[in-house]
Amino acid sequence: MKDKRKLLVAPLLAAAVVAGAIAFGRAGSDDAGHAIRISGNIEATSVESSFRIAGWVAARLVSEGESVQAGQPLACLDREELAQEAAMRRAEVVAAAARLAELEAGSRAEEIARAKAAVSQAQARLDELEAGSRPQEIEAARAAMRRAEAEKVRAETDYARAQHLYEQGVVSAQERDSALAAHGSTRAILTEVEERYRLVAEGPRQEQIAQARAALAEAQAWYEQALEGPRVETIEQVRAEKQRAEEALRLAEIRLSYASIAAPMAGIVLSDHVEPGEYVTPGAPVLSIGDLENVWLRGYINETDLGRVKWGQRVTVATDTYPDKTYSGVLSFIASEAEFTPKHVQTDKERVKLVYRVKIDIPNPDLELKPGMPADAVIWLDEGEQ
Repeated sequence: MKDKRKLLVAPLLAAAVVAGAIAFGRAGSDDAGHAIRISGNIEATSVESSFRIAGWVAARLVSEGESVQAGQPLACLDREELAQEAAMRRAEVVAAAARLAELEAGSRAEEIARAKAAVSQAQARLDELEAGSRPQEIEAARAAMRRAEAEKVRAETDYARAQHLYEQGVVSAQERDSALAAHGSTRAILTEVEERYRLVAEGPRQEQIAQARAALAEAQAWYEQALEGPRVETIEQVRAEKQRAEEALRLAEIRLSYASIAAPMAGIVLSDHVEPGEYVTPGAPVLSIGDLENVWLRGYINETDLGRVKWGQRVTVATDTYPDKTYSGVLSFIASEAEFTPKHVQTDKERVKLVYRVKIDIPNPDLELKPGMPADAVIWLDEGEQ
């Protein structure tokens, strides 16, 4: 009977040691020597999302408490001006690409034909000027001048007769004036025809011939260029213009992308700071997102305990919010440098102690642990005691 009592007491004592260690850890003692107790607050990775450019908020797509996935759109600015700029830059790229393709393809058959026709026309004009006026042209101009002289003589005779009859009262003043007008018209026509005859008789001026030669040279240069195709320098210049247009388009599209922000990670929207219609500046907080599924506890251990802890040790975490529940964690960080106990510790005696900061990762799939929540942790030094 005595032996049975010993067998029953042993497991009860073992259970009491484990339970006492947990209670002991939360209470601030460590008599068993198998665990180290620390206290701290729950923390979570959080990111403040903001725009890279200034603008008016067009829409905020999520609100506080909502779950978001990495890459999910969160908010956007008014994009009209940025979209117009991107469209303009895109049109410039298209135009430059078309111009480059045309140059690289060389001259078209129609362009060569037009250039050849221009040379023929310019050559014919020069030949005509250098040949001077033909005898037929001179004779035609002389005949026209003689007809104009005859018309002038006839008009003078008609006017003289009309004036005489007017003085005798046979015709009216209107008839006399009509004869005078006809006389003046024939004189003007004769002057014009005489000038035409003089020019035809003299032939083309040297200035006209020089202009015709210049026009022929220009047409020949155009034709030769059409045959050879675009110059290499011209093609390279247009290619550089296309590259500049593409770079301008790339920058415009980047600026357009800056008008919207997406979730940098999966998590919960912890807070929102803007409403549609507000004006924001670059870097101003828009939304705060936290990863509440993977939280941690920040705590401190004494310098004397530094040699007893190591990465990967299992940790039990408890909170006042859920007193009957514990959470499993892992020691994931141990500071390399000592520091004095944080100033929020109550007593002067504790604040002057050297401690090492540690971090305990705690899976939180049910999102029960919240940032800022106070918690106690027991770092188990002997895995068999857990």
